[in-house]
Amino acid sequence: MADITLAADIAKYLEAYTPTIGTVGTDIFRGPVRPFTKTGATTLIPRNCVFVIANTGGEAPLPMAGTAYQQVRTVSVQVIIRNTSSHDATAVNIYNALTAMATSDLDQPGYIGFQVQNSSPIYIPGIDGNLDNYWTINVDAIYDQRNVTKISRYGTGVYGTAVYG
Repeated sequence: MADITLAADIAKYLEAYTPTIGTVGTDIFRGPVRPFTKTGATTLIPRNCVFVIANTGGEAPLPMAGTAYQQVRTVSVQVIIRNTSSHDATAVNIYNALTAMATSDLDQPGYIGFQVQNSSPIYIPGIDGNLDNYWTINVDAIYDQRNVTKISRYGTGVYGTAVYG
């Protein structure tokens, strides 16, 4: 049995993807969007970055083989890209990475498959005080709960701190 850590698993996958998307804890973060943060000369949360938010919904559980036990579950994951440029090359690169993602790309057993819910990244213009550009991509992660001991939204670490990876 495995622990499913959706945001951590997808963040690690994006970090390992070629062409380079970013580094977990530097410009790929688990959890909700956080504002651009700088302390002195050190940037903690850059303006150009990616946030991976797990458990944002999903379909109702499906019973398998006619049993009453709900075994196959779907959990939605939202990937939000923030960028100072209105060009969507980073968002398209991440979209391509997510559409190519296979269960074998992740370290955890229990995943059955993934389905990107958008035909392309969804553009959200300048919603913050910096007028940065945002794109969102929604992914359904499908897993077999018989192979899972627990579901964790973000994995280990201190949730909500600027350096949380």
